[in-house]
Amino acid sequence: MPRPASAATLFPTLLSLPRPLSLWSFPSQMGFRRPPFSPDFIFLFPNHICRPALWKLCQRREISSWLARWFPKDPAKPVVAQKTPIRLELVAGKTYRWCVCGRSKKQPFCDGSHFFQHTGLWPLKFKAQETRTVALCTCKATQRPPYCDGTHKSEQVQKAEVGTPL
Repeated sequence: MPRPASAATLFPTLLSLPRPLSLWSFPSQMGFRRPPFSPDFIFLFPNHICRPALWKLCQRREISSWLARWFPKDPAKPVVAQKTPIRLELVAGKTYRWCVCGRSKKQPFCDGSHFFQHTGLWPLKFKAQETRTVALCTCKATQRPPYCDGTHKSEQVQKAEVGTPL
């Protein structure tokens, strides 16, 4: 199979013409680093490369601040979804995703609410070993997640409002 031709072989006349300001000629004092793109890419897509807004994303602190919004270092505290456990029959061999954040509308299972609210919490995946009825925690204060250990009877959980962290 033949290799795709580069812009240099397709447009030899165009490449010999003087180029508009490209990243190769940006002064270093402007804070722009040399990009990892080929000159062909820069010539063919100059507007795409030369936008300062795009280059802000390339700076490490901009990327880290973007990541910090989506993946906070200190995850949010789970909120009390309900003050009583939910009894369900779990089927042997089936994998379940228990909501850790307490914001799911499909308690006790995850519906993806943690992602849209940037909680930094992820669902707990577990596989049922045998078919049986279990009580799954919805106060999110259990010491044996996802199973209820009676923590919902504590004074702290009973005083907490539904939808607020403990």
